Amino acid sequence: MVTPIGGDVLMRILLINAEQDERLFATFKHEHILYDQQPESDTLDISENIYDVIVYNATKLDEKTIDAVRSLRESGDMTPLLVMAGHTTARARIRILNAGADNVLMRPCQSDEILAHVNALARRPRMMQSEILTAGDLTLDRGRCVLSSNDGEVRLSGKELQLVEMFLREPGQVLPREMLHQKVWGAGRDATYNNIEVYLTLVRRKLRAVGSKAELISERGIGYYLQEAE
Repeated sequence: MVTPIGGDVLMRILLINAEQDERLFATFKHEHILYDQQPESDTLDISENIYDVIVYNATKLDEKTIDAVRSLRESGDMTPLLVMAGHTTARARIRILNAGADNVLMRPCQSDEILAHVNALARRPRMMQSEILTAGDLTLDRGRCVLSSNDGEVRLSGKELQLVEMFLREPGQVLPREMLHQKVWGAGRDATYNNIEVYLTLVRRKLRAVGSKAELISERGIGYYLQEAE
């Protein structure tokens, strides 16, 4: 449900609510923030809408919440995400951050504090959009999660984006499999040889889809490197 408000709209956010929070609604309206509402569920569905920030007002930081955040990131959506919850343990906060949340706030908290975090997160995409990486005939727009070359452009998922970025930053350099594992899946996550190969296969397909002559080459038993187009 889209909630219209008066005045100039400063930003648009998605508010995922475990329960109705009239104080939060009033704060957003007062600050001319347009918000869509979505009930808490096992998945975070943002469809094709574009938001400046997602505010996830969760019941608690349980496995359902952590899995929902992780699935959002694995789908390729990089919208800044603020998670709010009642009293939680340090371990739970660490896990939700590792799953992909950008920040965690513990309830109860002041409206001004919520707004400060929302505004800080809303500034991040604009800073990222200006960063363009190039190598050979490849161009990566990090803010848009888009890879382009001779025949067009293609959108990347979250893990594809991380992999492509690492290869474009060090073209021709062999990146050890262990490093890819740690950077993309995290030190505390399981990622087998097959996991990495699956995602590299997806990246190779996207290189072909945009008409790039670059190749991802495997150094047996060591790692992988990007061979730029000649």
